Amino acid sequence: MVTVAAAALALGVSTGVADAAGLPTLRSTLATPQPVAPGMGGTLNYEITNLGATPTEGVLMNVSLPKHVKLPADRHCQRTGANPQGGDLISCNFSDELGKLAPGQTRRAATPFTVAPDAPAHADLGRIGVLVVPLKAGKPAEDWRNLTGRNTAWTNIKTN
Repeated sequence: MVTVAAAALALGVSTGVADAAGLPTLRSTLATPQPVAPGMGGTLNYEITNLGATPTEGVLMNVSLPKHVKLPADRHCQRTGANPQGGDLISCNFSDELGKLAPGQTRRAATPFTVAPDAPAHADLGRIGVLVVPLKAGKPAEDWRNLTGRNTAWTNIKTN
């Protein structure tokens, strides 16, 4: 699991609460990566856990990247726009086995990222945010656009 797809599954979500429809409850963490030099790469470490009593049918993950930071291409993911800070917005749909988590199951992943050669050195490039929601019948079962919601995690990317 070194691709964006794998990373997408484990990138940061805070504790969620199952709704009345019996949807899976997702919790995820996103560790702060070590600073990297401009033009080099680092690793995002994360995990996602299904805390609910219902298995996931799939997972939708939306990622907001800081300017100068890129994730590798992945068949599950596509760029959907830019955020106000000039970074990419990426949406990943894991309706295959990568998105299926049994109750209590945790997936851990380490996803590479790269920092552009023209990024400023010794700087905080900004925050990476990840929102993860369960899929129900192939559609998001929660608000997939709210990056301030309960299933969102943030951390900063820095250069050295």
